[in-house]
Amino acid sequence: MTQHHRVSQKGMAMGKNATRLAALGFKRLQRLGLDAVSAPMLREEMCKTCACQPGVVPNGCLQTQLDFLKAAHEGLPFRCHAPNDGKICAGWVRVRAELAANPLPAGAVDLLNKWEYSPPDSTN
Repeated sequence: MTQHHRVSQKGMAMGKNATRLAALGFKRLQRLGLDAVSAPMLREEMCKTCACQPGVVPNGCLQTQLDFLKAAHEGLPFRCHAPNDGKICAGWVRVRAELAANPLPAGAVDLLNKWEYSPPDSTN
């Protein structure tokens, strides 16, 4: 992963988990015949800089990973930020599918319950 001020060891550990959960969720959707479901506000594939793509800054950014996992756990849509076109993240859909079948452990839920969503990045 490229050096970036937002990337941290904890973020990379969470990012590795997001990648794993997305892969499991995608397999689950495939088994159910739901992997090709589409909707106007849903991204069809994960973006190149998706929080679930290994080796990219959002995958190693603790703030992004906590926001992403909290949204997936709570069922609140996580919107793509590259491109920032308002579509729901395909990685989020995959992780959400896995978490619906296999909820997070209590310790992770406690951590997420304490986490406040981050404010949007400034556009300056």
